[in-house]
Amino acid sequence: MHSTRGVRMRGIAFAVGSIGAVLFAALAAPGCGGGDEGSTFGPGGGSGGGDGGGCVGFGCDPSNEGGRPGCEGLECQQVTCSGGAKTTLTGRVFDPAGKVPLYNVVVYVANRELEPIATGPTCDRCDGNVSGKPIALTSTDANGDFRLEDVPADTDFPLVMQIGKWRRKVTIPKVAACQSVAASPDLTRLPRNRTEGDIPRIALTTGSADPLECLLRKIGLDGSEFGTAGSEARVHLFTGGSTPPSTATSSFDGGGAFAQASSLWGSRAELEKYDIVMLSCEGGEHQAAKPEAARQALYDYAKTGGRVFTSHFHHYWFSNSPVPEVKAIASWTNDFTCQGAGCTFEAEPAKDVVVNATVNSSFAKGAAMKKWLKNTQSLTGPGETLPIQEARHNVNAVTANALSWMTIQNPAAGNKVAHEYVSFNTPVGAPDDQVCGRVVYSDLHVGAGDTTGAPFPNGCVTPDMTPQQKALEFMLFDLSSCIQKDDKPPVLPK
Repeated sequence: MHSTRGVRMRGIAFAVGSIGAVLFAALAAPGCGGGDEGSTFGPGGGSGGGDGGGCVGFGCDPSNEGGRPGCEGLECQQVTCSGGAKTTLTGRVFDPAGKVPLYNVVVYVANRELEPIATGPTCDRCDGNVSGKPIALTSTDANGDFRLEDVPADTDFPLVMQIGKWRRKVTIPKVAACQSVAASPDLTRLPRNRTEGDIPRIALTTGSADPLECLLRKIGLDGSEFGTAGSEARVHLFTGGSTPPSTATSSFDGGGAFAQASSLWGSRAELEKYDIVMLSCEGGEHQAAKPEAARQALYDYAKTGGRVFTSHFHHYWFSNSPVPEVKAIASWTNDFTCQGAGCTFEAEPAKDVVVNATVNSSFAKGAAMKKWLKNTQSLTGPGETLPIQEARHNVNAVTANALSWMTIQNPAAGNKVAHEYVSFNTPVGAPDDQVCGRVVYSDLHVGAGDTTGAPFPNGCVTPDMTPQQKALEFMLFDLSSCIQKDDKPPVLPK
């Protein structure tokens, strides 16, 4: 098919994905980057090869198919095809394990070297810029699929996949002009370790009631990326509370004791060493280990761009927050630290009882979550519902400052509605253009055969994800996403 070079306008060759354009938290920051798998750029950021390659700046000669005047680097390899055809790369992006496709991963062709990603809370907006000066950009849909049009023709080029501070750059072999090629699935997964790309620094506190640490194993992180505080590993494990007869995991198999969770959340400065903080259920509120100063520190971390993922009894951080706006995001129940006439309690399903949860599809990301769960064969309950075990009942309702993603009708409480997944942006109540961080509250457990107490990773005995664990994976990656009003359609970066 006939093609001519150099008619693409610089910096606007964007292709918008089909369903999702939700971005992730680190994407909005100018200067996110790192994890290159070798450079495909020549001097000054230009392309190093291909027919017509080497054309940089205003000296390009269109009559020689060298790119129009003003093209730079790989822009000079973009072509216009006859008949409406496009030089196109398609593919599907997976989690680090290469098993589960991911929604709303940004996929783009970089025209400059990537810059390092900063560690710690950052106020990242969805309408900001990505690193590498992209010349073609899209995001994955609810199948994890992408279609990237106007990629450089007849030359190798760097493909970047990024969701928040997860990022991998790979080299795509040349695509013939005006043709469509599918990327190898081996290339289109997120990094398993630091040598493959960027992984957010995560602090995870264990607990006696929920082996949340096993979820990170299942999504595909290498064992080398789990360590103790201060190590080079990307995931640092801390010992959380225990409620007899269960105990929280507190060491690695072969040695290496975890620091206490209180040493993490007791100080905003310690929290700010991390991009994401994950708190596993401890089987009780353990309020003595969470004084008001710690509850304030966690919120201060979140409102400056930190990401927080909490499970079940960690509702205490919010239901007993010293910040009135945080406490008011939901109508809380089953707070066993509560005393007085205003306290409410609801019976909960037995832990071995399966309850079918309904996904809230009334907003864009909720609709995408439902479609994604259906595509991953997770909605196996009646009426396309999600079967879950150990469903808890700590939230009766949410306010306008929070989003409810999933609910159950609690059979132990006369089918009263309980909200199983709740998220809110921070600072709570701030205008949409001033929010920076995000919090997810999950009122169910990882469970499914994995156990607490044994040295890590010995308690992680099941290799594959259950449907409810896939829902947790969706929420974990969404937690990483850039910040916007979450009930609005997703926004692509610049």
